[in-house]
Amino acid sequence: MKRLALFVALAAPILAQPAFEVASIKPNADGGRMMLGPLTGGKLTAHAIDIKTLIRAAYRVQDFQISGSALDSQRYDLDAKGDAAANAADTRLMLQALLADRFHLVLRRADKEVPAYNLVLANGKTHKMTKADGTGCDPQPSPTNPCGRIHDAGRFVLVGEKVSMPLFVTALGSLLSDTVVDKTALDGVYDFKLDLGSAGFSPAPGSATNQLDGINAVMAALPDQLGLKLERSKMSIEILVIEHVEKPTAN
Repeated sequence: MKRLALFVALAAPILAQPAFEVASIKPNADGGRMMLGPLTGGKLTAHAIDIKTLIRAAYRVQDFQISGSALDSQRYDLDAKGDAAANAADTRLMLQALLADRFHLVLRRADKEVPAYNLVLANGKTHKMTKADGTGCDPQPSPTNPCGRIHDAGRFVLVGEKVSMPLFVTALGSLLSDTVVDKTALDGVYDFKLDLGSAGFSPAPGSATNQLDGINAVMAALPDQLGLKLERSKMSIEILVIEHVEKPTAN
C-alpha cells in the first residue's frame, strides 16, 4: 500500500496539466478589432476573440482542421496569467485547460482525407532562396524571436526572414486557404522575396480580391522566383471535432 501511495504521489506532478492561476473572461462590448497576444510566458491577452481562434492557438491547427459549431457570433476579452517561466508549449496547455474548464469544451480527434498541395523543388534539385544563419532560432516564433518572420512589403510582395520550411508551408496554407505539405526535404531557415505582382496579380482598385487570381499568381511565382512549385495531391489530416461547448462560466 505504501509503495502504491508513493507511486501516485510521484506520478501526480507529471500527469497534472499546467493551468492559468487567474483568468478573466468577459463578453466583448466594443466590437473592436480581434487581437491575440503571443502565447508564451504563462500569460494570455486577447480582445474580441472567438472560440475557434482560441482553439487554433491552443492546438496549433488551422481553421479547416476544426469541425462543428463554436458559438461563432460571440467575441470575448481575456486576461489570464500563470507561471511566468512557462514556455510556449506549456502556455498552450494552459489555454487548453482554460477552454475545457471555463467553456466546457469537449473535442474529439478524427481523420479526414482532404485535397492538398505538396511543396516540392521545381526542378527536383535546387531552389532560389537564400540560406540564412539559424543561430539563436527558437522553434516557436515569438515577438522576441529573430526568426520566422514573414511580412507584407506592399504591392503584393511577401518577404521572409529566417523562415523554416514548416513555417513557410503554414503561411502558404493560410494564403491559399488550403493544406500545404512540405516535400522539399530542405532543413534550416531561409530568406526570400515572393513578388505576386510580377506574376500578374493586381486586383482592380476598390474591387474584391479574386481568390483564383491570387492562387494562380502564387503558382506562377514560386517556380520562377523561389525554385519551388505546388503539386495537387490528397492527404489524410487530423481534425478536431467540437462535440460540446458552452458560453464561459462567470469569473
